[in-house]
Amino acid sequence: MTLCLLICTTFLTSFTCAYHLKGPEAAVLEKEKIYEDSKLVNANDYFASSALNPNQFKPLANYDGIYASVVDARTIPAINTIGITIIRLIYEPLALVPLHSHPQFSELMTVLEGSLYVGFLVPNSSNLQKTQLVSKILNAGDVFVFPQGHIHFQYNVGNTSATLIQAFNGANYISAIVPSSIFASDPPISDDYLAKAFKLDKMVIEDLRKKFS
Repeated sequence: MTLCLLICTTFLTSFTCAYHLKGPEAAVLEKEKIYEDSKLVNANDYFASSALNPNQFKPLANYDGIYASVVDARTIPAINTIGITIIRLIYEPLALVPLHSHPQFSELMTVLEGSLYVGFLVPNSSNLQKTQLVSKILNAGDVFVFPQGHIHFQYNVGNTSATLIQAFNGANYISAIVPSSIFASDPPISDDYLAKAFKLDKMVIEDLRKKFS
């Protein structure tokens, strides 16, 4: 009986399809397992035409010289319960993404054209004042993985634009940018605290706030 139930459950699960919500509800159902009748499945809910083509690129907000085309739950509704995001990016020469992390997701990157200097920081368990830098210069065809939650960066060190693909194991990935998280928080962190924590003059802290606000 147990074996029979296992076989039946496996068979039925294999032929049910993840339900996808449209609209604002889609952003909050990342991990939930909801199913719909297979007769209602529409191929267009699992498809996006030319979504990563160059003509779909838009400037990445707050990052000079970086352009992106994103495929996530807003682009393909069925991604909502599948848990994946794909981004194609172009970095102009010397363009960079500041130190940042993805608290809930890991990231995989592959370079299609150009060169990128990338890396992430690993805490040092024997000395909390130091971290280990894990870094590489990536060229076309190279693949690099950033572990979940680790602070990391990307920087185009080449003389030409770099094109790359990023993949996240989540339908709506979130980034925490280190500089702006510290100096542009709402409400702001105390100037006195930041000056002491970073061993800087308060005037420097005020200047940094202006740069990242």
